[in-house]
Amino acid sequence: MGRECLPFIFLMLLPVALVWANPPTLNTISELRTIEFGHRFPRHGLHLLYFIAHQLVVDDDDVIIPTFVPDRGDWGFVPYSNLEGVFPPLKDYNRQGYYSAGSLNTSAESSLPPYVTQSYRYAPKHPEANRDRVVVRTRPNSQLLEALYITKYYPLGVCQSHQYDPKNTWQISPTLLREIHSYSANRVDGLSVFLFIAYYDVSSSYFNELCDYSDPSRDNNIDQVEDPSAQQPPNDYTAVNKRVTLNNSNNHIECYEILLEVKATDNGYARIRWSNIPDTLLDKGVQVNVCKEDGNCFISPIDMRSYGTYDSGEYLNKGLSPRLQFIDTKAEIMRGPTYDNTDRKLPVEIQGFDASFQVYTKDTLACAALFIKPNSGWMQKSSNSWVGLYSDHRSDSYIEWKWAKEFQCSQSIPYYDICTHCFGTAIKPGAQVRFFPSGSSSTVSMPWER
Repeated sequence: MGRECLPFIFLMLLPVALVWANPPTLNTISELRTIEFGHRFPRHGLHLLYFIAHQLVVDDDDVIIPTFVPDRGDWGFVPYSNLEGVFPPLKDYNRQGYYSAGSLNTSAESSLPPYVTQSYRYAPKHPEANRDRVVVRTRPNSQLLEALYITKYYPLGVCQSHQYDPKNTWQISPTLLREIHSYSANRVDGLSVFLFIAYYDVSSSYFNELCDYSDPSRDNNIDQVEDPSAQQPPNDYTAVNKRVTLNNSNNHIECYEILLEVKATDNGYARIRWSNIPDTLLDKGVQVNVCKEDGNCFISPIDMRSYGTYDSGEYLNKGLSPRLQFIDTKAEIMRGPTYDNTDRKLPVEIQGFDASFQVYTKDTLACAALFIKPNSGWMQKSSNSWVGLYSDHRSDSYIEWKWAKEFQCSQSIPYYDICTHCFGTAIKPGAQVRFFPSGSSSTVSMPWER
């Protein structure tokens, strides 16, 4: 390690030696409005907070119960060391931890809902496009959460890869989590209501030289005022009946309605779908290039059609990214959601086992993954367990099956052994994989909805 990095390391460790941070707590959406966290395009913090909040249950005793498992990597959560001392110290380093989610320039981006990653996909090179994070602290020896925080990430150069900004870090109280739920409960437009009430700045939504981004989260008749505190809470009409006027000045085009996505064909290959491409772009000559994680791309010709599909001969794998580009210059206009080979579904817990189960696809094939806690006695418990592939959820006859003990295992992530098997049959919409425990007819099953 070069001597030039020593001052940075000293500064990094100094907060730990002096004092641990105790971030201020936000208790209401009114308080959330007063901070800068994902309130302007292309920041994604409010979208991320809304999503994570809806993956939590807060009981009457303010206990925060997640429907996901952070240490398993659900929704892209990764362990966070807290070396900078941004958050309070852990009570038991062996039995609890900090986990961070929200990084959009890694493979974790594909597992998050498209509405969370949308701003990043529209402006991936913008310096503010990947700043926001949600951090959770688990309880000792428990998957329950002790605390949830929001924070801002920023790079520090070659000597330190990243750090969270203590001046832009806040704890989210159970009361605020309940309030987020209350504004969006049982509403199909809950996100738009929340963004409006939290004062997401639609006027900031301009994302490249060609397109204007117009987010339908506010009504164009609502007056914009300089001081957010002067605004009144919206009623149902202003919060729900909303639309932003198209801005076609200076030959700009509204690109918000454009849809680009990767789906599955019936034989497990990649199907590219697009719609709502404006005639102005078609006249300029555009195509959909789909790029893999290794950077190689293939072309989906759209033939001057504003909508359509293209069945490629490419294997359906994680990381495929559809991109609308000019034919001549290859200049990128926007991206669609990165394909997630798990259908954006979390593993399902297997009753009676310290393990969970997930369906995914690789190279067109239907596959299953088992997430197993080490030292759980899995081999003894599952000696007669098997996994079957079915054509759909109504079928009683499997296409293929495999003993669970014959899955190939490796410790790909901390705290879990991952055992996998790919069947010889292509994944297709409606396919289902079921887990049959030893000596029991009960099943754990998930239909493939692509």
